[in-house]
Amino acid sequence: MPAAVDAVHLLALLTRVRARRVADGQLAARRLYDVRAFKTAYAELGYLRRLAAAGRHGGTVLTSMRQLVAGLAALHPAWKLTGDGFENRDRHHQAVRRRLRALQEMGLLRWRVGVDLDGEERRTELELQDPPEVSAEELQAAAGVLARWQARYGAALNTGSRTGIHNAAGHGRPLSAPERQRRGARHAHAAATARCRRAQKSNSTPPSGASATPQKDRLSHRNVSVPRNAWQRTRVTRTNDPRPADGRAAPERAAATRTPGNEETPAKRDLSSASGAVEAPEVAGDRLWDPVALVARVKARQAQRAPVLAAIAAGAQTRAAEVAGWGIDRAWPPARLREAWVVARYGAAAAADGGPAAAGPLYGEDYARLRRAVARYERNHSAAPDGYPSGGLAALLHIAALAADGQLPNAPRTLRYAIGALDQLARRMRALATADSAQRHEAAAGRAARRRDRPWRAPKLAFRTAGWPAWILTPGREEPVFDERGVLQFDEQSVALAPAPDTSAYRTVIRDAYLLAGHPLPLELDGRRQMALRHAGQLEPAQRRERPAIEELELRELAHRTGEPISLLRRISPVYRQAWLQRQRQSDAAQARAQTAAFRQQLAELHDQTK
Repeated sequence: MPAAVDAVHLLALLTRVRARRVADGQLAARRLYDVRAFKTAYAELGYLRRLAAAGRHGGTVLTSMRQLVAGLAALHPAWKLTGDGFENRDRHHQAVRRRLRALQEMGLLRWRVGVDLDGEERRTELELQDPPEVSAEELQAAAGVLARWQARYGAALNTGSRTGIHNAAGHGRPLSAPERQRRGARHAHAAATARCRRAQKSNSTPPSGASATPQKDRLSHRNVSVPRNAWQRTRVTRTNDPRPADGRAAPERAAATRTPGNEETPAKRDLSSASGAVEAPEVAGDRLWDPVALVARVKARQAQRAPVLAAIAAGAQTRAAEVAGWGIDRAWPPARLREAWVVARYGAAAAADGGPAAAGPLYGEDYARLRRAVARYERNHSAAPDGYPSGGLAALLHIAALAADGQLPNAPRTLRYAIGALDQLARRMRALATADSAQRHEAAAGRAARRRDRPWRAPKLAFRTAGWPAWILTPGREEPVFDERGVLQFDEQSVALAPAPDTSAYRTVIRDAYLLAGHPLPLELDGRRQMALRHAGQLEPAQRRERPAIEELELRELAHRTGEPISLLRRISPVYRQAWLQRQRQSDAAQARAQTAAFRQQLAELHDQTK
């Protein structure tokens, strides 16, 4: 992307262009500085830069005049659009062309109209340019004019006109990183919703000429000649090909015999020689099965297909490299993510042969988790392990490459699990980078102060944040008491009222007390510091939740099947409980078999009615 253009620089370039028009007599001298022309150029250039930032090639926009009119109409209140996009284009395309020519004269972009083989206009090609240099005198004059406009109309340059652009400063200002992230996530969510909506639509209309009632218009395949095998349909020889391997005509079928019931049966073949057909086809003497010729044909087809697969693999490799360079300020198509993961995990040949299927499915919550993980990774990239790139998506593909080399324990095989690995890595990086950060402690203290301050706008809700709980020692003062070592003191008479230490209510109160007093948090209340110390090996690994015992699983299953509470079922002896659970399983299985049999009977009756 070319460098952004600030308002003063743009006004200097616009003034240079308008000065040439004044010199040529095309413009009156009193209109050298025009706030309306500046607002239009500034807002529309900001819109075009956002279009270029969302494209695949930075600084280049391939669009149509109809789409440009629809996008710029959101900036101009006076542009009235109808439901017909081509009618809107015919009404406003001259104004769009005039503004594009003005931006081209400033040296900020180049544009041209692309035509097809018939010479008809098909698209509009825009290429943003780096802003030309201007002198210090031009910048000083432009800054003075802009300051007078802002003093008169405000920072947004809203002149009060009903037809002018509102908040031109906001439209022309480059988007911040959080705003780009929100817009990218919103765009991706809208695209995923649209795909789901299209997938849910079904077309139950019968084909042309077919009746809507199948029982009155049943298709008949009586006169359709069905090929005996797949070779006649696809021209691909299978193992059951009745033709010889050399392509000559198939031998005559063996003579058929007639049974006493006058049924025709094929002639008996010597099955003793069929077992050795694969190992020694010449011993079997059967020209219908030649594995050597079959392997030769497969190799020939593979050699014929190899250049195509190589071209597809090269394209997949290039696209995967593009994905590695994507940032948080654009949308990430899930198909491209899955393809890039397959290339990094299993190779470009696997992506060319099977597509992105090896990456597994990617759901909406996975996409949102990936965006959070990438943003967290890029904010704390200074704490990344050795060899990891600075980009978040590049780190995701790096994890895939390490998994392919066998350098990761419990290596992820699908994209969903790789996203989880990147999320955990980003959390560890954040812990290492901000465990001792003063800024983090100040922000946490600010949140604690907001939780403890009385809401002055809502005195009726003051009880929600009024004071400290009774089990915190506050003798005649509003703040908790700490000893000389900086340890929070509890009220001995009311400490029994305190919640359990592992609950969020207890932890929140203790954290707020330490943060507001300016004391360092205890280690058991500082999760990031614990993570950093565990990563450095100074703490034992976190205790994982143990898998429930068989008895607990049986209790849960029995409670689900019977509707009785687990506390009541625990009083039953294990022998009786297991027998009860076994009876419930058998009863449910018998009920399921009866219901499925009844449904099959219903289907059979429905089939008899349609005959």
